[in-house]
Amino acid sequence: MDLLPSPHTPGDDERTGRTTALNPAEQVWAAQHRELVLELCDGDVDEWTVGDLFDRVHGTWLESDERPDPSPLIHAFGVALGDLVVRDVPGMDWVSYREDDAMALALSRAGDPLVVFPIASVEEHWGVVVEGWFTTHVHAVVDETVRQLRRPPQDVDGWG
Repeated sequence: MDLLPSPHTPGDDERTGRTTALNPAEQVWAAQHRELVLELCDGDVDEWTVGDLFDRVHGTWLESDERPDPSPLIHAFGVALGDLVVRDVPGMDWVSYREDDAMALALSRAGDPLVVFPIASVEEHWGVVVEGWFTTHVHAVVDETVRQLRRPPQDVDGWG
């Protein structure tokens, strides 16, 4: 299992995407999802509180006979995951990642090729994870992001 939701290894020659600061519409979109999680967590947004909320919401969704589109939930929990990584990894910030005709909100640190995709990670795992996944995943992503940022520039072995 990939701990770090990133499509390319740092320095990967196939990586053609570019990161830019979030535009105003992307900032509003992220803020709306952030506010939803903040409200549902009664203002206490940490990996344990959000993890408990994720377990309840995900479990309810799994038990539903007619499962609604999970996209709004995936987006909200993806933004929460990203915010928790930004909180714990100095220099990481939300960016817009564009590659060909595709665009995704991601995390990056100025001057480093590492790009982290928290929303895509939640989407990839939605519907198949067990209770406790979110909190564990926050710690794993933070740890792996820090490890990747500390690597020597030429060291990309062991990625994935």
